[in-house]
Amino acid sequence: MNSRDPLRRSRLGLRGLLVPAAGVLLCTSVLLLPACTPDPPAPPQSGSSNVLPAGPLAEAGSASGEQIGSDGILPVYWVGDSSGSALLYREFTGEAAPESVGDPIADAVRLMTAGRPFDPDFHSLWEPASMVTTSISARNVITVDLSADAFRPGLHSSRAHLAIQQLVFTATAAAANAGLIGAGETSSVVLLVDGKAGSSGPAGAALDGELRRDPSLVAPVWIINPQDGDVRDPSTVVVSGSGRSDSSTLNWRITSLDRLKGGIMPTPGQRVPGATVKEGKAELDGSPGTTGEYEFTVALPPGRYEIAVFRLGAGDAEEFADTKTIEIK
Repeated sequence: MNSRDPLRRSRLGLRGLLVPAAGVLLCTSVLLLPACTPDPPAPPQSGSSNVLPAGPLAEAGSASGEQIGSDGILPVYWVGDSSGSALLYREFTGEAAPESVGDPIADAVRLMTAGRPFDPDFHSLWEPASMVTTSISARNVITVDLSADAFRPGLHSSRAHLAIQQLVFTATAAAANAGLIGAGETSSVVLLVDGKAGSSGPAGAALDGELRRDPSLVAPVWIINPQDGDVRDPSTVVVSGSGRSDSSTLNWRITSLDRLKGGIMPTPGQRVPGATVKEGKAELDGSPGTTGEYEFTVALPPGRYEIAVFRLGAGDAEEFADTKTIEIK
């Protein structure tokens, strides 16, 4: 977990072709001018060990909704299983990438392959990559050169497309988060394997041409703040995130994790059923069936809690729940 204050950042509006030199992004322009972009809004909590700014899910191929991070904060997409489907979820991390060279796109991809998510419900479909270099063109085409050892042996073909999309979402999010993609602009990824184009990817998947985001693989419900494992000093917690629902409404529930039967304390990260302490509904700011944002505030006494946000399906069955475990000191 990272305690770095994520409230300050500066962005560089890079023009022209960015070319990697030993993994570092270099610009062909002589002069780099800071873009007139205001600081991002303060996150809703400041007493957290890894609280980070919130933001909307990016629609279709656009990564404009990703421009919400801070210097040293990287977006990484992970895979989570929800309602019988394997879907993509995003976390922000201040963790240093292995062998970081200051390239935000390469660092995010390295973390995707070798890092660990905060949320134990998430995982990666990649193995640690021994080499990652990236560049981005004036057309917002991101080239990622990845070593073949990043491909997971024995990955089922049904997960191959999801693995590639995990990389595409991570690379495009990192570029937008670093200010390398302008607001409202779309981007794509060309994936090289050990410097070669046209290679086969995970489970033999074709890697020809430009790869774009597949929005159908984004989980329909996200909790963006707090992140899993956050420790909060204040008793009032602002919960925010993104979601999609035909009713423009999501449901939420907060469960106590303080005690198991017999008074046994749960171990960190353990998922246990417990008493519901609060529940309610959260309104999405988008139209029915489209992605919108939600936010609600709850006051909680000291203890450990699981926050669950979900939507109701047929017969009021809970579906696509995202859960986070937090502690109030």
